[in-house]
Amino acid sequence: MQLYSERVSTGVKGLDELIEGGLIPGRVYLVIGPPGSGKTTFGMQFLLEGARRGEKTAYISLIHKPEEVVKDMARFDPSIYAYVNTWKLMLFDLGPILWRESTRVPTWRSVLSRIREIVEDEKITRLVIDPLTAIDFPQQDPVEKRVELAKFIRGLEDLGVTAYLIAEMIDLDRYSEEHYLVSGIIMLHYFMHEGRMIRAIQIFKMRGIKHDPNLKLLKFTDRGLVVYNKSPFEVEE
Repeated sequence: MQLYSERVSTGVKGLDELIEGGLIPGRVYLVIGPPGSGKTTFGMQFLLEGARRGEKTAYISLIHKPEEVVKDMARFDPSIYAYVNTWKLMLFDLGPILWRESTRVPTWRSVLSRIREIVEDEKITRLVIDPLTAIDFPQQDPVEKRVELAKFIRGLEDLGVTAYLIAEMIDLDRYSEEHYLVSGIIMLHYFMHEGRMIRAIQIFKMRGIKHDPNLKLLKFTDRGLVVYNKSPFEVEE
């Protein structure tokens, strides 16, 4: 059995302790949840942690304006501007470029080609692609789609980056190809319970890492997202 002593911190307080100290480097992880669940903030905290450690990180946007994402994140951590200005956290808006180059929506192959250039030219070690659901494979055949997606994920792994793929997931009981192909799945939830809105995180899948798959309390604080090692249904004093 292969053991991994080196780990990559998620940058989310309380989460590393739930996954044996952090993520396995060089793997691809899926971050999913409904709109407004905190996925982009979760990804930005991951990139900021890398920038603080002296790594070069990149946020790849396929829909959102990266500048707006930075403004939103600055509410929790104003130091993000310093990392962006010194190119420790790089912003790439690929949406307009990819749509202009194709009569269809961006494909796995076209996005991977652009990402490979960025990672190799800038020596990126952490990467967030947001959102994965903006990419499509023009063929309807599910077998071909799975093959192309597998090539995309394998291509990211071959680059040696630790990557987050951010995706919307409204129906949490329906799974698609990416859920089976990535090394880990982190689900962000929010729902009403006894008259109050609560947030939760679930480590649904994490290859090579011992983890508790049960829901854990997740909160937005003045420093961003924080994970608590307790059930979100526990009554707080």
